[in-house]
Amino acid sequence: MSYGISRARSGFEVGRDSCCLWIALFLLLGWSFHCTPSIAQSASQRSEVLQRLKDGGEAVHRGDLATAESDFRRVIEAAPSLSDGYLGLGLTQLRQGNADDAIASLKQAIKLDPHLPGAHMFLGIAEYQIGRGAEAAESLRGEIAIQPKDTEALTWLGIVELGLGHPEDAIGPLDQAAVLTPKNENILYYKARAHHLVAEAAYKDLYQLDPDSVLVHRALGDTLANSGQAEKAIAEYEAAIKKQPNNPDLYEALGEQNQKISRVSAAIDAYEGELRFNANSAIALYNLGKIRVERGEPAVGVALLRRAEAAHAAAAPTDFYLGFGLAELGQNEEAAHWLEQSIASSPSPFIEQSATYQLARVYQKLNRKADAQRALDRLKELKAVSAKNITGGNEDSVKEMPEAATPSASADGSTHPSHYFR
Repeated sequence: MSYGISRARSGFEVGRDSCCLWIALFLLLGWSFHCTPSIAQSASQRSEVLQRLKDGGEAVHRGDLATAESDFRRVIEAAPSLSDGYLGLGLTQLRQGNADDAIASLKQAIKLDPHLPGAHMFLGIAEYQIGRGAEAAESLRGEIAIQPKDTEALTWLGIVELGLGHPEDAIGPLDQAAVLTPKNENILYYKARAHHLVAEAAYKDLYQLDPDSVLVHRALGDTLANSGQAEKAIAEYEAAIKKQPNNPDLYEALGEQNQKISRVSAAIDAYEGELRFNANSAIALYNLGKIRVERGEPAVGVALLRRAEAAHAAAAPTDFYLGFGLAELGQNEEAAHWLEQSIASSPSPFIEQSATYQLARVYQKLNRKADAQRALDRLKELKAVSAKNITGGNEDSVKEMPEAATPSASADGSTHPSHYFR
């Protein structure tokens, strides 16, 4: 099974820039080193070979592949034991689309110098292009053994393993490539695809064991939640709870999804259910406290938020709602303390604006006019930045930014991920 990876359209092409980069590296770092012991002729002959190598590299760079091939063949004729000539010829042939010829040239380069950087990688690419996936993977592993942090070799190995139907073997090199080059779109795509295929296979295995198990319902719930289908996720979490009613994590997940679609009473029930089995859950205590403060029950909310603070809930949002609740109770001195703590704890933009606004109000009640004015000035700055950067709404999750309990878009008509399990 190829998992939809085409050799012709991998999305990670061997183009002029890639080949030219390697030729430039060898011109600067490799050829001058390799040529001296390999050419036993006169200094003038060595100089001529080096010039031919340089000319070949420049010809590749400007797209004149016929001239480049001629230059590298003259290098090989003058210095047949020089691996770099065969490497340059192999790269040129690969650019020309002559994969079979490129393989022969690159294998000769490796025979002359098994540790020649780049040779194993381009050999692997050429082998993959003519359908020799297993050989390509072996060649690419050879390159990685020489250069463990070569992003291109790691990515190509991942692509080849995907093409061979081995997504579990693609994950390792693609994860490494993503660490080395975290903003490369191609790498991130193939990394995500590999992980998705492995997860899908595991879900299918799980389903085969017991299609009605608590873990199948939980996995479906997680998948639906991650795709923004809160109502369907809720149904799966509720089914899981029926089978395992003493699992606090299921109640937490259920509460989060209910918050996302503004089912506040249902969210309260879920978080209270979590506390029955984990009395010190920081997330449940925080969410219950936040909800009570927002619903005009500050005394109940503050008590819950003090417990959340003691359980090490996320500092910025917890401190904000604790300060907000205390302000509603008229305990302004302590409210100011917690609101200041919230702002000092690297809050999200939403929390920072909210805390700054509440702090300005509290300062006014405390007759701290200068502090109140500074808070209002800061609030104007924050709103200006927010207006400039806004992209259409805050969609952070309850766990990452619990205050953002915005309703999700309707999931009607969305694909149910139960196909993973069949």
